[in-house]
Amino acid sequence: MNVEEWVYERPDFAASLQAIPQPETGLRSSLRQGIKLDVMYEGDKSGAWMIYYALLDGERLLLPHGVVCQGAVKAYFRVLNLELRATVHKQRVKLGIRFFVVGGGHKVAEGLVTEVLHLSDED
Repeated sequence: MNVEEWVYERPDFAASLQAIPQPETGLRSSLRQGIKLDVMYEGDKSGAWMIYYALLDGERLLLPHGVVCQGAVKAYFRVLNLELRATVHKQRVKLGIRFFVVGGGHKVAEGLVTEVLHLSDED
C-alpha cells in the first residue's frame, strides 16, 4: 500500500489545496501524489507535522500516483503519529483552519480544512 492509499483508507480531514509555484528544486518542490510532505499550521513560526495527504479528483477518487498538481485540488489528510493525533491535532484541526503543505522548509501548497472526518473518532 502506498502513502496515498493509506490516507484514503481512513482520512482524518479533508481540505482544499492551492499549489504555490516553485522553482524547479526537485521532487519535494511540488505538490505530487505519493510524496511524503508535512503540514505546518498557519501562524506557526517553525516546525512541521507528519500529516500525509492523498490528492483527489472532483469525485473524491485518488489521482494517479506521481501526478503533479499545479493549481487547486482537493485532498484527504491523515495524521501519522497516533499520540499526537489525540493530544495535538484533535484540538487544532477545525473547519476553516488554514495550513501549509511543506517539504524541506519550502511551502508547497496552501490549505484550508473543509471537513473533519475520522479525526473526531474516539479510537
